[in-house]
Amino acid sequence: MSASSASSASRINSADKPGFGLWLFPDHDAGTLADVVVEAESAGLDEVWFGDEGPARDPVVTLAAAAPRTSTVGLGVAVTNPYLRHPAATASAFGTLAELAPGRVVLGLGAGGGLALGPVGVEREQPYTRVTEAVRIARAVLCGTSTDGYTVPPHAIRAPDVPIFIGARGKRLNRLASEVADGVFLGGVPLPMTATTLEWARWRRPVAAAIYPNVAFNGDEAEAIRPKLVYAFTDGPARTSSMLGVNPDAAARAAMALAEGDDGPARAVIDDRVLDALLVTGTIEEIGRQLAGLARQHGATSVGVAYIGQDPRGVLEPVAAAAWAFRRAVA
Repeated sequence: MSASSASSASRINSADKPGFGLWLFPDHDAGTLADVVVEAESAGLDEVWFGDEGPARDPVVTLAAAAPRTSTVGLGVAVTNPYLRHPAATASAFGTLAELAPGRVVLGLGAGGGLALGPVGVEREQPYTRVTEAVRIARAVLCGTSTDGYTVPPHAIRAPDVPIFIGARGKRLNRLASEVADGVFLGGVPLPMTATTLEWARWRRPVAAAIYPNVAFNGDEAEAIRPKLVYAFTDGPARTSSMLGVNPDAAARAAMALAEGDDGPARAVIDDRVLDALLVTGTIEEIGRQLAGLARQHGATSVGVAYIGQDPRGVLEPVAAAAWAFRRAVA
């Protein structure tokens, strides 16, 4: 068990009573995103996570705007990376957020993807080494201990109850989570890869698991999301492409075209067969039952909706309804 597991357990739900939440892409204004967190708590959600996509809305700042207006909802980032911020600065930011929302904050670390690193020309070099160092330094900062590369200053912040999750799709980083982290965040992992990914993450010891597949609540939404799902094959492991029969070079070219405003190649890569592996859809009741099935099958401590659509406020009503369906199915 990691150094903070015992003290952070209150923020991590149990597999017997998994939480339900919402993950959002930071492509909306900060005021709207902060309001969504407040409204999510009122709607009965257990947690809200924001992505960190580099030069976009800063997730910690946005969560800090929501923290004083909420009292129960968990606040997480999945995931931030060690390339654009020093891990000591990252840990200090999360420790500060934890002072605003005691017992409700989760730090998610990962290697980051092209959406975060590409715009600033940063190469994702030695991701395993960089994430390993980031977890070690962040843990030291949060626990108030010195380590190689960090000496505790007199004015240091301490927040030992902030759990650290690792968010990744590949084998090495998920195995790292089993060794040094409190949990894993599986965001947008193809449904057929969920069991394998969790086997990697629990190979050394069991850890908490937050499973957040991409979800669409209607056909129009699914079609709007379809081309964006190509990124599962640009930042994901080769095994994912092989399992789903996707040519990684074609996916890379499609992602480049999508960034330039042409979604045609991405739609071709994400055909209906691939879409079914990447997206949970159906009626609200069906979505709730599918997510409950994921929680039961994989012993998840939380499950939720990864939403990459264009209406984060409007999606709260169906997400809250799916949460009730999820809880009925789990019970």
